[in-house]
Amino acid sequence: MTNEEYIRALLRPEREQEVDPFVITTFMPIEPYDAVADIGCGPGYFSIPLAKHLVYGKLYAMDVSDEMLEVTRRRVAEARLGNVEVSKCGVADFPLPEGSIDGAFLAFVVHQNEDRVGFLKAVRDLLKTRGWCTVLEWYRVETEHGPPLERRIPLDEFRTMAEEAGFRFLWFRDMNPHQYMALLRKGG
Repeated sequence: MTNEEYIRALLRPEREQEVDPFVITTFMPIEPYDAVADIGCGPGYFSIPLAKHLVYGKLYAMDVSDEMLEVTRRRVAEARLGNVEVSKCGVADFPLPEGSIDGAFLAFVVHQNEDRVGFLKAVRDLLKTRGWCTVLEWYRVETEHGPPLERRIPLDEFRTMAEEAGFRFLWFRDMNPHQYMALLRKGG
């Protein structure tokens, strides 16, 4: 699959039947005035709905891929959103100061990291005291699409990782038979 095909697959309208960004935001502790980072934003599938929710706040859309960031910039401009800052980041190196954001959104990115606990610690460090982190991930079950089975993170394994990284695991919910959503809170 080429990058262009991958981007099209991520932005296809039918994806909302599995993962509806507007439904997801209803389960998040996101407030209209928050500063939130969409880490691993890809082509901005979640960035646009998140930014629309942050009426008085700010969204930091970050990714390691220049191509993904370019698509996100274009989509943000088309949506005429003035509260989004799109920037490049490293795998666990983010262009924000520690303790500067209210929330972080990680959609299907934890499984991509070699050092998952280190990645989650780096995200935790960005959060203000009692900041939140919403994570979407894949159950370790066979599916038609998605990452290889061995990269997927079983929920109990994810919970242990999050706690090792200094988060409190608050709750989870099934999004569909293949994916889950978890809410974490920065300890302290």
